[in-house]
Amino acid sequence: MIEEVKKKFFKVAYSSIEKEYRFNLRLLRQEGGAEIIDPFLAEIPIQHWCRAFYTGGRYGIMANGIAESFNSWISLERLMPVYCMLDQTRIKQMEQMDKRRDEAQRWTTELTPKMEERLKVQMEKSCRFSVHYSIPGVYEVRSDFSYVVNISEHSCSCVKWQINCFPCPHGLAAIQAASENVYDYIDKYFRVDMFKKSYSSPIRPITNVDMSSSESATDFILPPLAKRPPGRPRLKLFKSIGEVEKKLIRCGRCGKMGTHNKKSCTEPLVQ
Repeated sequence: MIEEVKKKFFKVAYSSIEKEYRFNLRLLRQEGGAEIIDPFLAEIPIQHWCRAFYTGGRYGIMANGIAESFNSWISLERLMPVYCMLDQTRIKQMEQMDKRRDEAQRWTTELTPKMEERLKVQMEKSCRFSVHYSIPGVYEVRSDFSYVVNISEHSCSCVKWQINCFPCPHGLAAIQAASENVYDYIDKYFRVDMFKKSYSSPIRPITNVDMSSSESATDFILPPLAKRPPGRPRLKLFKSIGEVEKKLIRCGRCGKMGTHNKKSCTEPLVQ
């Protein structure tokens, strides 16, 4: 049951339009119980977790765990004294930027390889649609449903073009019907030249050969002397309220899924 609740929650989160959101939310409330789902969702502003209500472009990204990702990447360096941690992290970033800079020099496509693959998949999907001209730049794209595409404004009524900043299959079908170059309608941040610019300013190496004393070159700033607290050291960052996952359990008294047990259960029992 818990896995089904998770699947339906992600469907709600990835909904692109309000109608789709309400449909998936109804299924989620039926699966998990409205008395549990509604208070849980009410704690987080809807524009922070559902695509249909986000006001900007997400570029296809739904997660915001970049801090956790970086924290995991420097898991060994974090255990070092402060000076060593900073120095080793700098070296790690310097090497990574050099690696990605060299990798980008071998690319011959307009988009990065990952985005070229996405474009290929979307282009294959676009072949299934029929396109009907309305006014300059505006088309009706039909399959099981009909969509309004405005290639001049880079928009589609499915809203996925606006959210992902990348043409949806309906948009690609309209662009091809207009005999336009699809690459002209893809956001610049997906292009190889922008990737190269991201790593064009390298992290410079640092020398310490000109230090005033040869002995000082081997000195390190050690952490202050402090009493170690009991238990294992914490390695993970503290999560915000919106990131904390509440584990659902089955109450032994009322039999419902929730965050309470039979001792704290306040559900009325039917005789």
